[in-house]
Amino acid sequence: MEPTETRSFSGTCMSRRCRGTLKLLLFMAGLLVLAFMARYRILHAMGRCLIKEDVPVHADAIYVLGGAPYDRGTAAAALLLHEVAPVAYATGSNHASILKAEGRLVTEAALTRMAAVRAGADPARILPFPYGTSTFEEAQGVLYHAQRIGADTIVVLTTDFHTRRVGKVFRKRFEASGIHVLVSSTPSTEYDADHWWESEQGLLMVNNELVKSLFYALRY
Repeated sequence: MEPTETRSFSGTCMSRRCRGTLKLLLFMAGLLVLAFMARYRILHAMGRCLIKEDVPVHADAIYVLGGAPYDRGTAAAALLLHEVAPVAYATGSNHASILKAEGRLVTEAALTRMAAVRAGADPARILPFPYGTSTFEEAQGVLYHAQRIGADTIVVLTTDFHTRRVGKVFRKRFEASGIHVLVSSTPSTEYDADHWWESEQGLLMVNNELVKSLFYALRY
């Protein structure tokens, strides 16, 4: 009887394992189905979690971060028009790679200023501050500059998907300075933030921003 009992016990164990495995597979399949059905909501939420901005109340200066010169320069012109601040500074010391092919070394700061002036900004109110090749470096430069001009409140302007990371970097850098940092955003003209996964530029932007957010969290 012992061999039979052993086989019976072994068979029962195998049956329980199979049922457990089947339940797990069904559960995972269910999750996959739910994720597929809710994929657009999930993708939309992924993009929205990168956005965290403030209402741009009156400040002493606006700092327009380097990159996306047309979008950010145009938005800076609008903020100046609405008297959010008396002056704006365009940051960024990187040179535009496309213009290098023409033998022109033009900084991001200069390009952003050009875009702002073309959008109607007073040239005397949008000034170049060609400092920084990254968000971290720009935060360092802006802190020094804002202290030098005696600013109490500043607005940092960037593209919408950058705002959460930019806010964290700047506020951490400014926390002992007594200077209040507000983050303002502008949408990109290269993709729709509500449907970013439908364009290559949107995919690149969200992917890069997620990687950068992780990098900054680990390093800084």
